[in-house]
Amino acid sequence: DKFERLFELFDEKASEKHPVFQAAKIAEETGEAINLVFKLVGFRRESYDVEEIKKKLSEELADIVITTFTCAKVCGVDLWKAVERKLDVEIKRWENFEPNLR
Repeated sequence: DKFERLFELFDEKASEKHPVFQAAKIAEETGEAINLVFKLVGFRRESYDVEEIKKKLSEELADIVITTFTCAKVCGVDLWKAVERKLDVEIKRWENFEPNLR
């Protein structure tokens, strides 16, 4: 319900609703999350407060989900149905996966 309320507000008040803009926003949020993951695992040369990085990362990951939902709505895609279908596919794939333990 909160997703739908957010989209109602977005639809009413946002000036830019073009699908390409929405897709670019997903990429932007994803880039921010990747940078934080790099910091979390030590791929940056500076030192960081791990708990602060985790907090920021959780916010960026939430932004990715919210932005993806908004993009789906703008494009007329039922994201939740797609997620359900993909979950079934991925669960089956992992159930059938045999790791190569050489």
